[in-house]
Amino acid sequence: MSIVDNIFSQQFRALAIKEFREVWRDRRALMIALGFTLLFPAIMIGSGALSFKVVSETNLNIAVIGSDYAPLLEKQLHGSGFQIDQLREGIPRELLEDKYDAVLQIGKEFESDYHRLLSPKIYLYIDGSSKSGGRGIQLIQERLGTLQKTIMQQRLSARGIAPQILAPWQLQVRDVSTPSSRGLAILGIMVPVLLIMALMVCSSAPSIDTSAGERERMSIETLLQQPLTGRQIIVAKVLAVTSIGWSGSLLSLAVLTLSFALLPLAEIGVQFSAGIIELVAMSLLLLPLALLVAVLQILLALRSQSFKDAQIQLSILQGLPVALLMIVNLSDIKLDSPTWQLIPLIGQQQWLSLLMAGEAISVSLALVGSLVTLSLVGLCILVGARALSRESLLGAN
Repeated sequence: MSIVDNIFSQQFRALAIKEFREVWRDRRALMIALGFTLLFPAIMIGSGALSFKVVSETNLNIAVIGSDYAPLLEKQLHGSGFQIDQLREGIPRELLEDKYDAVLQIGKEFESDYHRLLSPKIYLYIDGSSKSGGRGIQLIQERLGTLQKTIMQQRLSARGIAPQILAPWQLQVRDVSTPSSRGLAILGIMVPVLLIMALMVCSSAPSIDTSAGERERMSIETLLQQPLTGRQIIVAKVLAVTSIGWSGSLLSLAVLTLSFALLPLAEIGVQFSAGIIELVAMSLLLLPLALLVAVLQILLALRSQSFKDAQIQLSILQGLPVALLMIVNLSDIKLDSPTWQLIPLIGQQQWLSLLMAGEAISVSLALVGSLVTLSLVGLCILVGARALSRESLLGAN
């Protein structure tokens, strides 16, 4: 019997309908899929939007001790982003523990040393363990650095010295990145990892139930007694598991796309450039990977000793691809060669990153890479069919 006849046979259609019904009637699997695809992206986007709002809108409380000795410094700090309180005395550590983000202390000798053209010291106290400590010291240094440069130029000019003598050159930084390229650097890392995680998580529960679960319920014996080949059984199970895994990743993609409207991406110079065509292409590119994830999880669950053992093994499997992608993204590994796009998981990650930033991908490489992934799916199906013919499968539990 040919492969086409196997697929379109009445027995296979009945088996496929049975597998799809069991997968989509499993409330536990559906709750896991909905919980991850809806809550996890929403939490990520919501926390990002909230943290950006807090950083951009919250004023820093600065205590200035001894502002009478240097009123010019205290005046320089006034402006947006700062709430200045002038204090005559105080202990910096106690002030930081109270309500202040930073404490600027000016000594009594500042005025006399300043007029004698010395370099009086001022002390900036911060709490490095607080969230606002690093941001506070950066903003204060920028404000006071501008004033320091202005005073230095005035002193040199008063003595007939050109300020340019102390600055033999001027370094001007010009950022040539575009909002699209910055989106590739930020969204291109986060979104593909999240979508691949959705594939793994949403496929995990139905993969275990349709393999190790059926073996423990002894229903797989009845299935093996039917006039069905091992390939038909594995293909039906893979298609059913893929349907829920792929649907979960598409739902995550939709939630992310809608959630990006809540983030002030334009304010940080990032542009979300993916349109309808790019989103459809991302959905299609995820399908071969969804098939590969489903068949690998089913094979791993079949070789496990029990239902609980399958859960442990698949939980480990879920973390490996994510860890691999993060290592590749954070390391100095160059993925410029087109050969990398032929490797499953890495190829999909590169395509999704480019499409998320609105960039074009090579259609020929995408097709060849998808065919490589589908070839691995076919090989795994043959391995699974042989596994079903072994008597040791029924005695694994």
